[in-house]
Amino acid sequence: MNAISYRKSVAWGKALGSLLFVLVCLFLLYVAFFTDATLIHTFFCITSAIIGIPFFGGYLVVCLPRAMKSDTQLLTYDQQAISDGKQTVAWVDIANISYSGPSIQKWLFPQFPQLIFHLKNRETWTVSTYYLLTDSDIQSALKLLRGLISRNAKK
Repeated sequence: MNAISYRKSVAWGKALGSLLFVLVCLFLLYVAFFTDATLIHTFFCITSAIIGIPFFGGYLVVCLPRAMKSDTQLLTYDQQAISDGKQTVAWVDIANISYSGPSIQKWLFPQFPQLIFHLKNRETWTVSTYYLLTDSDIQSALKLLRGLISRNAKK
């Protein structure tokens, strides 16, 4: 079995960066409530913390467990099928692949980047990359997967 994997250094870097920003937001709350800050300064600190904690906390919750995992595979594949560990799809059932970049959902929670497999039965299968692949990793993975789809879908 071959695999598309992420680097642990990327996962740790993003997890620790998110932790740092969550801690900064908690410090802003401390400044707002326990120091002699002006009303505008207090408003700025509370607003920044309310926006920052769910935003960066979402990344922390996703990246930290994956940084601690020993298995760094996002996808595994062979000549017959591809799997994300939850679902396995045969190459002959895949029509195309696309990529959906990151975005922001309701309440500022992040929408993680994902690979979208368009199946021949008009369904889609999405695999989240959780920001664990760099831009160059995503481009090379897309190139590899498109080549595998065109090569193995004809068999």
